[in-house]
Amino acid sequence: MNQYVALSVFCCYFALIGGLFLLIFNNLPTFSGRRLATSAYVFVALALASFAHTWFYMFKFMAWSFRNHEHSIAPEQSQTPALMQRIASWLVNTSLFEQAWASVCFGNVNWWWSQQLCLFTVGAWTIFLSIEGRRHNVKAVWAYMLLGQLVAISVASNLFYLALVLSTPSPRPTSSRSERAPASLWIPILLSLCTVAISPYTNEGTFLPNLLLMHSLVIVPTLVVPKPSKPRMSLRLTTLYLLVFVVSLILHTRATTQALGVLSITDFVKSAWTTLHSHPAQSSIGWDVIWTSISFVVWVAIQSAQEVEGATRRLLVAMYLVLATPLVSVGVLAPFVLRPQQQQEEDGQRQKQE
Repeated sequence: MNQYVALSVFCCYFALIGGLFLLIFNNLPTFSGRRLATSAYVFVALALASFAHTWFYMFKFMAWSFRNHEHSIAPEQSQTPALMQRIASWLVNTSLFEQAWASVCFGNVNWWWSQQLCLFTVGAWTIFLSIEGRRHNVKAVWAYMLLGQLVAISVASNLFYLALVLSTPSPRPTSSRSERAPASLWIPILLSLCTVAISPYTNEGTFLPNLLLMHSLVIVPTLVVPKPSKPRMSLRLTTLYLLVFVVSLILHTRATTQALGVLSITDFVKSAWTTLHSHPAQSSIGWDVIWTSISFVVWVAIQSAQEVEGATRRLLVAMYLVLATPLVSVGVLAPFVLRPQQQQEEDGQRQKQE
């Protein structure tokens, strides 16, 4: 009975992924009778490339896990001709989710890679997804967050950038002097950052609950729709970006210091590259970090090129991102870049009101 349940859950996992892709594609704005912008094709290409690359390693991880399970059981059991029975046995006796994340969270250099994705996801990405999703009237914003957690953040972020490119943003409210983040946004984000902070210090009993809490909290802002009136316990959006930047900088500095140890920069780079390909699960997460960084740089560059006001400054920021992202982290740089961009938009709105 357990084997049938395990097979059903495994099939439902892929069915859910397919359903999320279908939901997102069906809700993408359409440009009937109009030419698609070049940027739309860019993000489609990035989504396809990141999906193919990260899931190449994800399937390698599943194959590794299956072989590892078969080697751990009696030879006569692993040689049974019933392949589905062997797969069911593997699924029943293996916790794939925990196995994958444990392999990328324990080890200083492993966590240096993985934390970058965690910081970006629970910080700048959650803010950006929630605020810009509502501003551009993107439907089913929660589906992008869930798809990112089930597939890859790089895939989901590129699809979201595509949705923003295809949509027309709503004007910012003229009655407010600055855009604010409701408690339903900033509280889950700060709590999620706490789970990221304690992740390297968890044990077998606390690792999985902490990880599940991290994944669950960031879905809340995409589901809760704040009231149009000024919410209580709200923060200025630029203040929230600043908080996320400071916390992310502290956490990434700690992770980098622990990973660097007594190594020289050259030895650290070699160690990071070796770790990236030390395990298929680590490769999937690590390359997700890289593709997410590339996609964010492309998004900032395209937005900079389209903005007449402050275009030079933003292009310089984009160039800085290209140079700094491999060493600093997209989780730190994203709120750093998005905050002044948000501040500039608020200042422009304020000037119009005056």
